[in-house]
Amino acid sequence: MRNKIKKLAEELSRRSVLRALGAYGIAVWLLAQGLVDLLPAVGLPEWAIRVFLVVAVACTPVVAVIAWKYDLTSKGFLRDRQDVALARQNVLGNAIGPTAASLPRRRDGRSILEASWTGDEGEKIRRRFAAAFVIGRDYQAEVRLCDDRVSRRHVKVYPEGDDWYLQDLESLNGTYIENKTVDVRKVGPDTVVSLDKEGPQVRLGVLMADETLRTMETLKE
Repeated sequence: MRNKIKKLAEELSRRSVLRALGAYGIAVWLLAQGLVDLLPAVGLPEWAIRVFLVVAVACTPVVAVIAWKYDLTSKGFLRDRQDVALARQNVLGNAIGPTAASLPRRRDGRSILEASWTGDEGEKIRRRFAAAFVIGRDYQAEVRLCDDRVSRRHVKVYPEGDDWYLQDLESLNGTYIENKTVDVRKVGPDTVVSLDKEGPQVRLGVLMADETLRTMETLKE
């Protein structure tokens, strides 16, 4: 129980919920003070203040939920990054880490692709894909990199038979492999892709689905 409370407190702090509620409380208090001075001038009854305070208190849980789910940034309200990552992971069905149960399977039994990169907070992320995906800054990109040098839809990675290819999606700063700009390139066993010449990197590697599954099952035993 104590660990759960501690974990909740840490999560409330990380998501800035308490700070948001504090700012909301200060804003309500200042508005209430302003209404006290304004009521006589506009002819509103005194009970209007009580109504305002009741509504403000009733809206407190709403403010807490918004603060929990969203971050206020210079670009507006954005969903919490961990929530976005978890939702994308559930949709794709790709878990981080080499477990046989989570490994995506292509219906044709052919190769899959493993992508690894560094997340917004410096964490190492690794996922495996069985179908085409996009690397970019957009929230809908399966591999998302929050860097101004990265276009919203920067690179598309897709399979053709046993092979995988990457295609630059007319990005602003270009896609580079070994310091050379590329438009379309076949992905090898260990291909490092730079988004912008000095920008963030994504490491791509092609794996045979059947062989990888057998390896994972052997390790599990």
